[in-house]
Amino acid sequence: MRAWGAALERLYAAQVPEDEDADIPDEVHDAVDALIEAYGADDIAELVAGAVDAGRLTVRQATTVLGVATWSGTDNGASLFRTLDAWVRRADDTGRLYMALHQPAWPLPTRAEMNAKLTEIAARYPEHREICARKIATRRSP
Repeated sequence: MRAWGAALERLYAAQVPEDEDADIPDEVHDAVDALIEAYGADDIAELVAGAVDAGRLTVRQATTVLGVATWSGTDNGASLFRTLDAWVRRADDTGRLYMALHQPAWPLPTRAEMNAKLTEIAARYPEHREICARKIATRRSP
C-alpha cells in the first residue's frame, strides 16, 4: 500500500455527509488534513475522484471532501482548483464536473472563459444546467 493509503482509508471511514449544507464532523477535517500530509501535496482532487470511481465515496461526499481540502492545504486551494478547472475545461466526466461546479469558488480564471464553458456544459449536461446558470448569473466582471 502506498504511504498515503492508510490516510485514504481513514477518510473512507469518516462520516462524510451527503448533504453539502450539513455540518462537517471534525473527523472529516482531520482525515483530510492527514491525507494531504501523507500524500505530500495539497491537490488531492484526483485521489478523491478515484475514490468515487472505486465506489468508496459518493460524488456528494467527494464534493464535501474537496471543499474541506481547499482550506486544509498550504496554498488556499490554488493547486486543487487548477485540477478542478481542468475538469471543467475537459467536461468529459459528469461526476468530476459536479465536484468542480459545486465548490464555492467560480471555475476558470476569467468570467468570459467561465461563461463560455458553462454555457456549453449546460447545453450538453442537463443535470448541471442549474448550477451553471447560478455561477454565470452571480459572477461579476472581470
